[in-house]
Amino acid sequence: MKSLARPSFFRVFDLLLGTTNPGLKLPSWTYDGIAWERERHSFTGATHGQTIEIVTVTKPGKRGWSLMIVKEYWWGGKESKALKALRWAKPIEGQRSDIMAWFRAQEAVLDRRLASNRSRTSGTADASDVEILDDDIES
Repeated sequence: MKSLARPSFFRVFDLLLGTTNPGLKLPSWTYDGIAWERERHSFTGATHGQTIEIVTVTKPGKRGWSLMIVKEYWWGGKESKALKALRWAKPIEGQRSDIMAWFRAQEAVLDRRLASNRSRTSGTADASDVEILDDDIES
């Protein structure tokens, strides 16, 4: 993850959002000492619609920081066809390097969890454990 504009940042952000607030049911919550707030604004008209999701992530205290992440969706026409999707993240307070350091640390935690889950679910079988079934039946 090199910057707040890269897909890798939004991948980590989306994973954190989903794991710390499953189903996005809470408007505010705390994870790892960081305060999260989520707002959703939506408009639907006769010919178009728009939704804006704003998440503010704030680390209080010394060397604290605040980051705003915005996702914007537009759709239009009778079929409500997706027209445009934008996303951006902007530091509001604090040092960008501190924000990136926290998200990189979270990325490492998520990667370790994923690797651990993979190793638990993938069993090791040798060739003698494999049975090949043939569906061709002669009549």
